[in-house]
Amino acid sequence: MGGRGAGKSFIGGYDLLRRAKTGRLYMIAGPTFKLLKKTTLRSFDEIARKTGRLVRFNKSNFEYTIKTSDKETAEIIVRSAEDPDSLRGPNLSGAWIDEASYTAKDVFNIVIASLREAGELGWLSSTFTPRGKLHWTYDIFGVAKPNTELFHCATKDNPFLHADFEETVASSYTEHMKLQELGGEFVDDGGSLIHYDH
Repeated sequence: MGGRGAGKSFIGGYDLLRRAKTGRLYMIAGPTFKLLKKTTLRSFDEIARKTGRLVRFNKSNFEYTIKTSDKETAEIIVRSAEDPDSLRGPNLSGAWIDEASYTAKDVFNIVIASLREAGELGWLSSTFTPRGKLHWTYDIFGVAKPNTELFHCATKDNPFLHADFEETVASSYTEHMKLQELGGEFVDDGGSLIHYDH
């Protein structure tokens, strides 16, 4: 998911809550604990409370207990991706990497190898603003690959932003930055645009 603002993190959190199965383990990962606390967890906490899915949050070990759609519970561990190797260990039923374009490709490789709880193939959701065709997110999500789907969103698609937000921010951006940051497009450093169907 491309774009700017809390919209993509909100959607990532909602997607995790919607998919969670009873008794299973999930992971939320972000580039740093600072970013997780300032953006990802604020969005996740808000949507979990609004939907009545939040049971508890253990601040000492950064773990959530949530209600699943069948009124039982599932666990979510929250981890920083600063050291990709620290993500190794648990078998997961699903994972959400927020701000994936600020993480190393090793994060994706390690998390995807953990999606094997209860002998089932789990799912991975990543939310991010594209960083061009040379970034690993383009290789994974920007081109058509089996079992992969890209949902493209631009800033104008975010219903939570003030009507003047895009115009105000765009006034200080280069054309390259407008396409990337506001349009959510994969644009290389030379300014050429990578087109894809959405």
